[in-house]
Amino acid sequence: METRVGVGVVVRTLGGRVLVGRRIAEPGRPFAIPGGKLEPGESVEACAVRELGEETGLVASDARTFTAVFVPGWVIAGVLVGLAVDAEAVELQVREPDKFAELTWIDPTRPPGGLFPATAALLDRLG
Repeated sequence: METRVGVGVVVRTLGGRVLVGRRIAEPGRPFAIPGGKLEPGESVEACAVRELGEETGLVASDARTFTAVFVPGWVIAGVLVGLAVDAEAVELQVREPDKFAELTWIDPTRPPGGLFPATAALLDRLG
């Protein structure tokens, strides 16, 4: 089985709400934080900033690693690095409509049903 490294980007408001998107390609269309696969030679912090901008239009000023989890997948397994970011407060945009149907803010202590497994694993460690 192939193993990959990906990033999950946690964007939190001052009130503690977390940015998630409703995934299109997943069964049940669960919610997931923005993120993606690490490109060759890219740092996890640079990947987090890039993926956040590509998926939501938010511009991150900083990315800080807070955890890493092993996530078994359907086709691959991966190490997912969770990064917290400070993002410029701009209007959210679904910039990759093939991935997300919508973006919304949730209370991570009471997430909606159907969280993507990797997102659930990272939010459990958010603290």
